[in-house]
Amino acid sequence: MYSQTPHCPVEKLPDLFYNAVIHVCRQTGAPLEVAVADEFAVTSMITQHSYKAMGISGSVMPITLNTLSLAPTATGKGESYRMFFHALGDLEIGEQIQPVSAVTIDDLLLQDISPSALMSCLAGHGKSASIQLEDGYSFLDGPLMKRGFISKLPEAWSGPTILKFSRHHGNKDALEPCLGIGLRIQPELFYGYMKRNKCESRHLGLWPRFLTFCYDTTRFPITPWYASSATSMLSFLPFMERLQALLPTTDAQASSDQPARKVLVMDTYANAHLREIAYWVKGQMNGEFHDIQDAAGRAAENTLRLASNFHVVCQGEGLITREMIERAWAFVEWSLTQFRNVFVYALQPPPKPIKLKPITQAKLPPHQQRLNSDMQFVLESIAARGAYFPDGKIPLADVALLTGFARNRFVKTLGWLVSSGLVEIDGEGDSETIRDLSLQHPNSPRRYMRSALTY
Repeated sequence: MYSQTPHCPVEKLPDLFYNAVIHVCRQTGAPLEVAVADEFAVTSMITQHSYKAMGISGSVMPITLNTLSLAPTATGKGESYRMFFHALGDLEIGEQIQPVSAVTIDDLLLQDISPSALMSCLAGHGKSASIQLEDGYSFLDGPLMKRGFISKLPEAWSGPTILKFSRHHGNKDALEPCLGIGLRIQPELFYGYMKRNKCESRHLGLWPRFLTFCYDTTRFPITPWYASSATSMLSFLPFMERLQALLPTTDAQASSDQPARKVLVMDTYANAHLREIAYWVKGQMNGEFHDIQDAAGRAAENTLRLASNFHVVCQGEGLITREMIERAWAFVEWSLTQFRNVFVYALQPPPKPIKLKPITQAKLPPHQQRLNSDMQFVLESIAARGAYFPDGKIPLADVALLTGFARNRFVKTLGWLVSSGLVEIDGEGDSETIRDLSLQHPNSPRRYMRSALTY
């Protein structure tokens, strides 16, 4: 079930989403990873106002998506952001399209990202907020990421029944709030922040709730694609027009005492497939996901959230189908590999260079060194006397006298030479002779002795 594909599965997008992404990539030159993240972010920002989903346990959750997009500067991430978050009233195709909604995309973005502004936006019943930053690095050291407030961000993503804010100017309660965050950051800046932060923000549960998109060409594989010269906006407008139709006609939630979100429900096959995914992920916590258990624990929930967004934009009515669950799981599954790249591999220290040490020959034991030396000396003594005996047969007594060895030492050395096939002894008594066979020995006699004879 877990394919560990290094490439963004853009082919799994529903047609409406796919056409819009390819158009943006052609127009801006942005990587697929960046454009897909922006598309998910703008979709969730709109749908979270009006919809929520029922999970496999029967509990209801927001369909909010958090996205973390890492890409170097000058790769088109700014242009992609502006295209997806552009006011629909400014888009043209033949003639000016007039917005029919009283609420625009700009109205849904939280322009001030201070804690007080966020509290004011979420306070009440069923309020929503979206933080979408073209350059999200300032967010990392901003007030929302301080120790006293950062725990509120995961809570708001999860859609608690009540979220309480205690500040010096008074207490505020948010009932069933939704908060979506979309950040676009350069990889090196984000890695540096996480190292300084010692991954504290990850341990607090913030980043495991994000869908991660990493376009880091120096470290990890990227998704190859080929841009054509087509520049028509026909494939882009249907997606944006559908989002425009989903915009609330008035800011009803600002004055309503009851949340107006519709609950989305999966059909039988979708529910069974999501259960299968959740069961499999749980079984792999100490296997495939041993180093990213925190992100894997959110995989099934993120799958339902993304599938819900696909369903709302592409279908709008009825039950969420298994097809949408399968399409969403392909992206969540891939996002887990991206999460590991960013939060595990990229933060590891670089490997130390391997130092090659010269191979030294093992030193022989002292007794073997002495034996080899004695055998070598006997062979040299035979060679010294060989000049006087053309037939190569040297009297053994002459060799013994020349070596000066004690009888036991000479006999022992002679025995090892004979057993090694280096010498041959012939005759008996005073006529006993010795002949050097080392010249015919396959290991070459003198070299054989120097390279440590074994016994």
